[in-house]
Amino acid sequence: MNQLYRALHMPPARLFKKLTGWKEIYTIALRPVPTAPGCDPLPALGEEPYTPLPARAGVWYADPLLFSHEGKRWLFCEAFDMAKGKGDIAVIDLTDPRHPGEPRTVLSEAFHLSFPTVFSWNREIWMIPETGTNHTLNLYRCRHFPDTWELAASFLTGDKELADTILLDIRPGGLALLCSQVKADNGLYTRYRRYELRREEQAEGGFVLEEDETFGLENRNYDLGARNAGPLFRWAGQTVRPAQVSTKVDYGVYLQFWSRRDEKEFPLCAAMPANVSVEGLDPATVIGIHTYCRDEEIEVIDARYLAKVGPVPAPKQEDSKSC
Repeated sequence: MNQLYRALHMPPARLFKKLTGWKEIYTIALRPVPTAPGCDPLPALGEEPYTPLPARAGVWYADPLLFSHEGKRWLFCEAFDMAKGKGDIAVIDLTDPRHPGEPRTVLSEAFHLSFPTVFSWNREIWMIPETGTNHTLNLYRCRHFPDTWELAASFLTGDKELADTILLDIRPGGLALLCSQVKADNGLYTRYRRYELRREEQAEGGFVLEEDETFGLENRNYDLGARNAGPLFRWAGQTVRPAQVSTKVDYGVYLQFWSRRDEKEFPLCAAMPANVSVEGLDPATVIGIHTYCRDEEIEVIDARYLAKVGPVPAPKQEDSKSC
C-alpha cells in the first residue's frame, strides 16, 4: 500500500494527529451478552459499552479468539510489540471476565504471528495462527496448556500470503479451513481460499494440506471485504461468520456479519466504529473494529484507535450488567 496515497486520502483531522505523533493502537474489549428476555441485539451492536482488557505500554493486543478448556475460559490474541514491529501470541485467563488475568506470551517465532485459531481435534489442542508473512501455513500442537506449543506441521504456500484462518468443519480425519489470501501489491485487498488439512500417516510429518480448487470459482477477484474477522458462531439459531471490511485507504474499518445457510451466505448486519462504545476511549478517536468472537456469556472485539501515548488502561472492573 502506497503510504503517500493513503495519507493524501486520509481524513484531515486524522492526518494532523498522525503528523503530530499520534499512533494507531489496538485494544481488546468485552462486554456481557445480554440475558434479559427479549434483549438479544445483533452481534457487536446494542447500547452496552465494551470494557477494555488490561494492557501495557509499548504493546497492543488484537485478534481476540476464545477457547474453553476444563471449565475455564481463555482468550488467545496477537501481542504486537511496537518497538520490534512484530506480533507474538499471548493468552489471557478470562474465566471471570470481571477480573481478567494478565496477558502472557505463549508462542513466538522469528516472523510475525497473529490471529491464533485454537481448537480441539482428536483429543488434542491445536493452533493455526496467521503466519502469512512467512509464506507458510503452520499447525501447532499444545504440549502443556496453555503455555507450551510445538510446531507439528508447516506447509509452504509459495507466492500466497494466507491470513486469518478459520475452521469451517472438523472431522476426525481432517479439517476444512477458510483462509484469506492477501494481494501481493496491496494488503487491503484479499480473496478467500479453502483448504483441506488431513492426517495421513504415510505423508511426511503425518499431515497433508490441499487447496480446494473448486471453491470460490465465481470469486477469484480480490476485494476489500474478503477477510475473516473471527470464528463461526451461533446466534439466534443461525451460523454466523464475521468478516472485516477495509476501504481503499484504510485497513479493518468495520465488521460485516454473514449468515451461513448450507454453502451460501447472506448479509446479516454490519458494525461500524460509530455503533460501539469502548470505556475510556473518545469515540472520535476510534477508527476501526477489526475482530469479533463470543460465547454464551461474553462478546469480544478489538478496536483500533488513535492515541498520543501507549494503550489505554482498563477501567476498574465492575459486576456484569444485564440488558
